[in-house]
Amino acid sequence: MKQENIFILTLPIFMGYISLGAAFGILASSNGFSLFQVVLSSLIVYAGAGQFVLVALIVSGAGFLEIFITLFILNFRHFFYTLALITDLKGMNFLKHYIMFSLTDETFALLSAQRNELIKLNRAQKSWRVFWICFLNQNYWIIGSILGFLFQKNVKIDYSGVEFSLNALFIVLTYELFKQNPNLKILLGTCCIALLALFFIDKSYMFAFCLALAVFLLFIGRKYV
Repeated sequence: MKQENIFILTLPIFMGYISLGAAFGILASSNGFSLFQVVLSSLIVYAGAGQFVLVALIVSGAGFLEIFITLFILNFRHFFYTLALITDLKGMNFLKHYIMFSLTDETFALLSAQRNELIKLNRAQKSWRVFWICFLNQNYWIIGSILGFLFQKNVKIDYSGVEFSLNALFIVLTYELFKQNPNLKILLGTCCIALLALFFIDKSYMFAFCLALAVFLLFIGRKYV
């Protein structure tokens, strides 16, 4: 598949990653991160919501263990993306290692929609097609984060409140997930956990507490959900 056709295929992700990546760049720059740190985060972490949370945790003075646990729980769903595509990945060449690393929510959704097309390709064709999809998507995010950083440095306006982009991101994700799986018990349960953390947990540990408690309750109460 030609690169220009793959670009058209990934165009919706391009539109989303440029804007959301820019929000991350603005947030990171507003909190004293350098351009090198912003780019390095988008290269190595590349976790969307995880990068927003990473900035908040570092700024709040969180320790390495807290950062590790929080990001591990937040991004744990990515393991399931690899498992869902394990059959396809087994039939790919060395490029599968990068592909597994770069499976974001949006990339996974796009690849899932392309599975019927991938079946028709041979090993090399499939590997390179999926690689270019993943590679382009990550570069959209990197470009967006750089643009956001440069915008914050050169356009002198009040950026206070830009951190709410993280809240907005999770609100949208929650809404989309609820539309796909309208389980009122889970929604009400998570609201109760959030309120419990809001009133009784220190804000520096709030996010980790909510994630840990939610995972624990899902494990012990999955037969009732």
